[in-house]
Order: sequence, then structure tokens, then C-alpha cells
Amino acid sequence: MRKSPPTHASTLASLCVLVTRPEEQARALIADIEQRGGLAVFAPMILIQRQTDSPTLRAARQRLPHYAAVIFVSRNAADFGIEMLNAPPHSLAHCEVYAVGGGSAERLLALGVARVHTPRGEFNSEGLLKMPGLSAREIGGKNVLVVRGGGGRELLAQTLRGRGAVVDYCEVYTRSAPHEPLASVLKAHAVTTLDVGLITSTEALTNLADQIEQEKLDRLYDLPLLVAGTRTAEEVERLGFTVPPVVVHAPGDANLVAALERWALDGQ
Repeated sequence: MRKSPPTHASTLASLCVLVTRPEEQARALIADIEQRGGLAVFAPMILIQRQTDSPTLRAARQRLPHYAAVIFVSRNAADFGIEMLNAPPHSLAHCEVYAVGGGSAERLLALGVARVHTPRGEFNSEGLLKMPGLSAREIGGKNVLVVRGGGGRELLAQTLRGRGAVVDYCEVYTRSAPHEPLASVLKAHAVTTLDVGLITSTEALTNLADQIEQEKLDRLYDLPLLVAGTRTAEEVERLGFTVPPVVVHAPGDANLVAALERWALDGQ
């Protein structure tokens, strides 16, 4: 017989969840988990450092009137980029604004962007590139600005250039691997066994695997994972994790928590 759904306050009772998101994006998620009776073990697998000045940012400000489209690749790109590109004397009013994910789109709207284009169902570069407005017919010969962190995937820019667009980057933050040992985080929470981990990017998954390897925490390769998107899911086995992941296709907080609740209800 299937379990009856528990009350909202206890849907994650006693569940020990590894939260790997960067700090700014993790706060609300941690609160949601704890409100439902779970224990959130916060171990960010990506450290974010805002850049208030960089050569790409200065160039983007100067060329802003010439861009037909501006693409924000993450919520961090939205948070850090929008106030530097959409505040007087600068404006995005003349541009078509795109966001890779729903969370980024919501953030841009909240920050005053009138309209944001975002893919449906496939929240990654591949999904964005399927949008009609970024087809070769529509984007060829036009200037496009990609707002992102330092480094990152080249697929978006390479594909748009192949379609005839002129693409520039505007890098508004840097990403780095965590400094604090994962074993120290677990000890600080008095945790010996994790029940499940939340992974929202391939980079975070890779950094987690690196920490497991460096600290010889091999037992964590058996940790069940809820991962955002099929691209990240495809890396789980390759990096040495033994449990097939649960894939969450829309990585907003509500969807992640709902997936956790389903996972807990189904007997883990």
C-alpha cells in the first residue's frame, strides 16, 4: 500500500540533504528544506565572486546600443549583470533579452526587464539555441552579448557565430572550486551519513567528485543524487557515482523541493 502524503511540515522529516548550490542561491532552498523537517548540510561546490570591473564589462557598456540581443546564462549573471547594464545611463530597452533558465528569467523580470525570452522544458544552452529568435535567419549579421561568469561553456557563442552573429562576452563574476574540506562540513553538522545530494550544475558535480577523490570519502560515491537537467545526469555515472540520479528538469527551488518530497515519499 502506498504511503499517505505527510503533512507539509514533516515531508522531509529527518532527511539529511547535501546542498551544493552557491551561497546566494542556496539560502531559500535551505530554508524550504528545514521548514519541512529536513537537515540541510550546506557545502557549496562553486564559489562565486562578483566582478564590478573587467575589460569585457567596460567593452559591453560602450557597445550596448549596438546589441540586438543580450543573453544571461545564469541567475548570477542576472543578479550581477543587470544593474551594470540596465541602470542609467545604460539601458536594455532596445534589446531582446534571453535567459537560459526560468529562475534567471524570473530574476530579470523582478529587476525591471520588461520581457524575457526563455526556453520551454530544456533549460540549457541547447534549449536556448532552439528558440526561433536565435535562428540563423533571425540572428545572422546581428550583435549579441552573452553575460556570464569567467570561463564556462563555449557552445552558445560558437553556435551563434556559426549562424552569422557577432558575439561578445560580458563576464560579471568568477567561479572557483570550494576551499573548505567536505569532511569538515560534515563534522560541523555532526553528520556521518547523508541521505541525498542536490546538484544543479555539471561544474558542481565535477567539483564534488574531485573533493570526494581528494579527501578519500569514497562512501559518498554511493550517495543518491537529484540533479538538474539531463546533461548533468549523464555525467553522474562517468564521474564514479553508483546510484542512477533522479533528474529534475526545471531547477527552481519549488521543483527541487517537490522532487525531494517525492523521493522521500517513495521510500528513497
